[in-house]
Amino acid sequence: MTTAPAPERAKRPEDVDVLLARAFAAQDVDACAGLYHPDASVVRLADFGGGVAKGDAAIREAMADYVGLAPTMDVTVHHVTQAGDLALVRSQWRVRGVDQAGAPIELHHHGMEVMRRDDDGYWQFYIDHPWGADASWTIDEPAPVPAGR
Repeated sequence: MTTAPAPERAKRPEDVDVLLARAFAAQDVDACAGLYHPDASVVRLADFGGGVAKGDAAIREAMADYVGLAPTMDVTVHHVTQAGDLALVRSQWRVRGVDQAGAPIELHHHGMEVMRRDDDGYWQFYIDHPWGADASWTIDEPAPVPAGR
């Protein structure tokens, strides 16, 4: 009897995105979902129903949508800001695959992620907003702060 190798685990916050890209390429939903903390939340792209997936089952479903594209993922981590067992990560990623109709699909966004170090010292997604740093959020000027009481 052969045992499947244990999934890779992230030793640094910036490794989580790279491991997700590898899991997508391997079309391994379990490996994708395993990169998320059990209490994690991920914002779903509008292409896949939108909303926020929370917890193991919903995140597994969200990852299955991506894996269903037979994707390849390119990713760059632009910066990591760490405080204790939490890290804010800014990434840029592109997923290429094939949609259910057989047409090529490409998704390209700038993500904001909060990674959390688990009790074993490995990092996982805790909050994943795949387009949280896209330019579409840009406004000309921030709103003035209202006067205090």
